[in-house]
Amino acid sequence: MRRIPVENLEPGMVLGRSLFSATNTLALAAGQKLDPRYIKLLGDYGYQWTYVEEDGFEEITPQDILSDTTRRLAENALHEGVDKLKHAVQMKAEAGQITSDLLSSEPDLFNIPNVDDMSHAVSSVVRDIIDRNIGLVDIFAEVASSTYIYRHAVNVAALAVLIGRQFGLTSRQLRELGLSAILHDFGKVCLGDDLMTRPKHELEGDDLERFQEHPTYGSILIHNTDPSLVAERLTVLHHHEWQNGGGYPQGLKGDNLPPSRSLERADDGIHRYAEIISIAESYDNLVHGNGEVPRPLDPADALGMIMSFAGKRFNQAVCHAFSQIVCLYPTGSMIQVQQSSAFGLEGYYAIVKEQGTTPAHPFLILYADPDGNRVRPKTLDFSNDSTLKLKLMV
Repeated sequence: MRRIPVENLEPGMVLGRSLFSATNTLALAAGQKLDPRYIKLLGDYGYQWTYVEEDGFEEITPQDILSDTTRRLAENALHEGVDKLKHAVQMKAEAGQITSDLLSSEPDLFNIPNVDDMSHAVSSVVRDIIDRNIGLVDIFAEVASSTYIYRHAVNVAALAVLIGRQFGLTSRQLRELGLSAILHDFGKVCLGDDLMTRPKHELEGDDLERFQEHPTYGSILIHNTDPSLVAERLTVLHHHEWQNGGGYPQGLKGDNLPPSRSLERADDGIHRYAEIISIAESYDNLVHGNGEVPRPLDPADALGMIMSFAGKRFNQAVCHAFSQIVCLYPTGSMIQVQQSSAFGLEGYYAIVKEQGTTPAHPFLILYADPDGNRVRPKTLDFSNDSTLKLKLMV
């Protein structure tokens, strides 16, 4: 199968991977032949891309960085917690407005009711990544507008755990990091539905100022839930702080040192977990069009934007580690060979079959010449091609 933007779908194409709703019920099953009505619905629901079956690419089977079981467990726990907190906010706060004082004064009402379920889900995330030996960031579950808040949190947790492993964090630390990631945006629930779901690039004035309170709200919710979750509370409070002090809500500074098992930092500095989550969150937002730019970026451009902020906004050491695990060409995507040590391949088109040992050197299935004429599919291994340059087409 191959990866294709929803805007490029055509009637008669066959869906390659099943799509699920925000409550993880089946929305459209794999094998469904697409007609104009289905294609329109996918666009209306906010899907950006999906997978379709195609002759010659049957052996391409993209895998989410998490198993379906683990992802659904985590997303369902998040859905339950968000819904219950939403209800508490709507019942108590007039017009959806809330303050940190109100949150602090009513700990029995404003908390995260099923944090134990989320902790269990995070343990599954950590086990999944370790047991399946996930080393590279490839693809995520397809995201629609209605699923974004849940998929985003789980994606950030998976990314954070992958980064944490780069620095040798213990299993306990990875679970703390993962739970912090799952909880990092819970404070947005206190902002009301509009601000909770609007992309950051659309916010300004009073809306932006209120949005920047969500780390504070989230930290209070965690304290109300379980005061022993100190690392998680500080991480959520700090996840929008910048290394140069230009972040919020406290304007803390970082030291750009790599995280380690000791997690040592200055008393008034940014928590090490927050330095990891800030990068994981930004990357997921950028590739899904919910970050500082109004359109989804391909992985290379998203990584490039993050690296441009290394040492200023993001921890430099974490940026470098992240750059070693981000696949630049997602499995199933179409690419064009720009340069290769293999004679005569420049200009040919291919589909990414699977990831190689490094992010920029995938296995490819060649399928068309530079003029777009189909050729007999052939699998190529570019693992040792130091001159390789590829262009992501879609």
